[in-house]
Amino acid sequence: MLAVGVAAGALVGAGFARNDSGSRTANILVNDQPTTSSSGSSGGGDAVRVAQDLGPAVGTIIAKSGTGTATGTGSASLGSGVVIAHDSSNSYLITNNHVVDGAKSLDLVMPGGKNLKATVVGTDAFDDLAVISVADTGLPQAVFGKSADLKVGEQVVAIGSPLGNDGSVTVGVISALHRTISAGSGTSTSAETLQDVLQTDASINPGNSGGPLADMQGRIIGINVAVAGNTSRIGFSIPSDVAQNVAQALIARQPVKHPFLGISYLTAIDATESGQPFTGPGVLVTKVVDATPAASAGFHSGDVLIAVNGVDLDNGQTLGGLIQQYHVGDSVSFTVRRGNDTMKLQATLTERPKGQ
Repeated sequence: MLAVGVAAGALVGAGFARNDSGSRTANILVNDQPTTSSSGSSGGGDAVRVAQDLGPAVGTIIAKSGTGTATGTGSASLGSGVVIAHDSSNSYLITNNHVVDGAKSLDLVMPGGKNLKATVVGTDAFDDLAVISVADTGLPQAVFGKSADLKVGEQVVAIGSPLGNDGSVTVGVISALHRTISAGSGTSTSAETLQDVLQTDASINPGNSGGPLADMQGRIIGINVAVAGNTSRIGFSIPSDVAQNVAQALIARQPVKHPFLGISYLTAIDATESGQPFTGPGVLVTKVVDATPAASAGFHSGDVLIAVNGVDLDNGQTLGGLIQQYHVGDSVSFTVRRGNDTMKLQATLTERPKGQ
């Protein structure tokens, strides 16, 4: 697991009240058609066109921790957000939870200088995602792509407000899929584990958090979330398939439920570093939590978990990424190697307990 820093600005303080005004109908646009252009990894577009098409939908979020920021009695941080939906009264933007967490007030500045007061609709701390709304139905709306179809080496564009420089565009490639990272702000002792994120070498800096990572057709394929500290051009983005599902639930004022198995584990590299090497695909189970689906299914410490419903934990696949494709209550088959024996264990996933 890689430890990284989140890509927001300065820290913010106190709590933010959620606005639970009932369920709403909002239209999220998705274009999951495969790229039809034969122009190679560029995906049929160019960065100039992506910036022109997607840039107007990307705004700067100013999160204030107090009412006296202008007089020095409060603090403010900057992040980015992208418009993903409208209803009859509001526009909705997706951003990172860590951008809005602790803020007492939010302002949104769109390209061209339009300044709007924003309200938190809902947050999902586990996936580090949030949706905010503004009382303006005329903002340009972005379109989601399908992150599951991404390939390593595809060209991508990041748009956001690094260091407060709104509308900044950087270009790179998908460096890797299915990364697991531990992200912290550097201003707190707390950290969050993001189970399955995209890695890109498109430059991401503080203030980029919550902005889109786009393919060369201008579709959102990720929400930028973190940058590896003390490195050059290693950034991370939450896959659009996850972001879209979370956003739909939050806009509808529905709870976001995360499936839970109940094991601790080491990847092959981590296990080898700790003196517990194993051969082949999979992860090494180091702990089985009592009274969890894993315990009921018969997992043991020392098992090597090889596959989830027949999909090998290989070629960059992560356990967290595979688990999150399922829902609470789903029965899932796990292939396990125990000594010289290979067996299948069946577990019914439960909702992730708070704090896990």
